[in-house]
Amino acid sequence: MTPPLKVLSLNIYIMGHITYQDVLEKTFGKHIPEIEFESIHLTDYFKQDFVGRLVYWLLSQQLPGSGKSDYHFHRFRTELALSFFARRCLEGRLKNYQPDVLHLHTQGIAFLALPLFKKFPSVVSIDYTAALLANQHPYPNHVTYQPIIAFEQKCFEAAAHIISWSDKARESVIKDYKISSEKVTTIRPSLPLNLFNSIARKPAKEDKIRLLFVGNDFARKGGEDLLAVFLEDFMNVCELDIVTNANLNLPNIPNLRIHRGIRPLSLDLINLYQKADVFVMPTYEEVYGLVFGEAMAAGLPCIGTNIMAVPELVQNGRNGFTIAPGDRQALSQSLRQLIDNPALRLLMGQYSQEFARKKLDAVEQCQQILQIFRDIV
Repeated sequence: MTPPLKVLSLNIYIMGHITYQDVLEKTFGKHIPEIEFESIHLTDYFKQDFVGRLVYWLLSQQLPGSGKSDYHFHRFRTELALSFFARRCLEGRLKNYQPDVLHLHTQGIAFLALPLFKKFPSVVSIDYTAALLANQHPYPNHVTYQPIIAFEQKCFEAAAHIISWSDKARESVIKDYKISSEKVTTIRPSLPLNLFNSIARKPAKEDKIRLLFVGNDFARKGGEDLLAVFLEDFMNVCELDIVTNANLNLPNIPNLRIHRGIRPLSLDLINLYQKADVFVMPTYEEVYGLVFGEAMAAGLPCIGTNIMAVPELVQNGRNGFTIAPGDRQALSQSLRQLIDNPALRLLMGQYSQEFARKKLDAVEQCQQILQIFRDIV
């Protein structure tokens, strides 16, 4: 009997990357015995490494007067500090565990681990690239991305394979970093679709339409725009559920509910997806948008923005609408179309669910990742 392939996976383990790693761990552990997936969460080791914490603190200090310009390269210094800490985590674990493959997510924690890439076949998974971010941020900010781009270049060249969350990021790796297309594969963050199997959509409903927003960074995710449009146009005909841990100082508003402490893919969150009719997140910055995938798996039409990789999920006119960030008039018009047309909601929700079945199934996605691990070994 062939022994399982041993993979040591290190994840930055913040924000949506926590969900990504949790799905990998559970899917490989329950459904794919051909792999032994040993997972390291960077934040778990942070408390144990005094030297790593000290270097991180020194490198990531904010200097006075920087504002939003990042003239003192805080973004680069922070990524370098995380990479220093990640290298120490890997070396500590490798003293007692010898994998067949290294997997690092994302590229920012791999900058100083390249000597290890020479010892172990390595896969780096990414959500976006600094080259794309540099193009999307005006001078002088884009200048401060250049050292990050240089480190990413070396990382992508040294990796045996690169897994991209989106086609947009994959194309950037190929075009901006001159990496062979055969070395880069788009595999979107997956979902345990069985969690959503019990959700069934009905053609119409007599009670108020329920809108759902999920985002802890309320302002950056467009929550203020949605709230303003809801209060002005829809508070008498709709209900709005806001899932966030942001500190919102709001009075008691009819038909508005704020849910705090909801964990990703928890039963409480699945229940909110089930009760919702439309998912809305008019975000200002979103390199991917995991919650759009969750809403699609729940069979919901989605309203997002036409930025970054969001249009790869929310396909305008098919499973929802994409608008320009901050365009409250377009947001109101898109909501009105879905609120007034039950058949359109149902049809777009069906397209959402179809996309999720084809592109976001955790078992199928992890089988693809396993094949990449096998190929590089």
